[in-house]
Amino acid sequence: MSAETPRKILLVQLYRIGDALLTTPAARALKAAFPQARVDFLCENPALQILQDHPDIDEAVFYDRMRPAGMIRDVRRRGYDWVIDFLGTPRTAVLTALSGAPVRAGSERVFHRWAYNRRLKQPLKPCYVGLEKMLMLETLGVKPVKDIFPRLGISQAYSDFAAEFYAKSGISPGDTVVTISPVSRRHFNRWFLDRYAGLCTWLSERFKARTVVLWGPGERAQAQSVVEQAGGSPLLGPETRSLMDLAALAARADLHIGNDNGVKHVAAAAGAPTFTIFGPHSPVSWTPPEPSRHRFIQKDCLCRGDGARKHSCPDLRCLDDVSLDEVKRQVAPFFSEILAAKTHGAAK
Repeated sequence: MSAETPRKILLVQLYRIGDALLTTPAARALKAAFPQARVDFLCENPALQILQDHPDIDEAVFYDRMRPAGMIRDVRRRGYDWVIDFLGTPRTAVLTALSGAPVRAGSERVFHRWAYNRRLKQPLKPCYVGLEKMLMLETLGVKPVKDIFPRLGISQAYSDFAAEFYAKSGISPGDTVVTISPVSRRHFNRWFLDRYAGLCTWLSERFKARTVVLWGPGERAQAQSVVEQAGGSPLLGPETRSLMDLAALAARADLHIGNDNGVKHVAAAAGAPTFTIFGPHSPVSWTPPEPSRHRFIQKDCLCRGDGARKHSCPDLRCLDDVSLDEVKRQVAPFFSEILAAKTHGAAK
């Protein structure tokens, strides 16, 4: 079989929850183009947790950063026809170059493009990353598919975990639920905990919503602070065993509100509408282009687009300028529309 009709394809996107999830539509496009091909995905934890048993991927392959030479040997032994590097770091570029694949592809814009014999063209204008990665595959003759959104298949075990938590918390199937994610590993993405607390109180009063504050490893203190500052009205989410537990919790929500973080992408892929409070990153790139279900707020930011500056920027004015009252003003009509659509759908 020729390189133009691959039997085995490896996608490389080692880390970041959102980046990994937003690469899965590219896997879907490859499956549509080559139905008989095997599509694997090389990644690290925690991305591995959401890619195992993913409907668009045959195997999530764990990348062990402690043995880079061994990983190159492992990839070579697997005998891929195509290796597509969506990350473009020195590690992934070298792995791709030495993979033994006839087609070794990566972005034409990265410094390490020397490693690729197929250089993928990126769209000139910013667009949703899930679509962008599909469009990059056009260089290889792969056409985009209509469904550009990440999807997560949530197994019964994970659904049972979420159902047990909600039942024990006194939340009935008909109750309105909002999940809240006030955390981020990046300081310039963190809206303020006291404002999230005020938002939880308002959601309870305005919409009679039960709010659930989600958290992961090392984040319990921030989540607990929101609950305490809101007078205990929000629920502290349970300790999750994996990101799929988190996905199951978010799947029950009528709306997810949070920072520009991986949890937002998990919630969207699990089927929840989202409202995101952005710092300097591009909402166009990181918000599903479906305004009936996904919206955001962002203020002007001095370091927007300046990668080196924003990572060390001590000035959080872009977040400080996002007032609680303005978030309420934007969330109120959006959430009302979501709940009206839900009521209309239930009445059919």
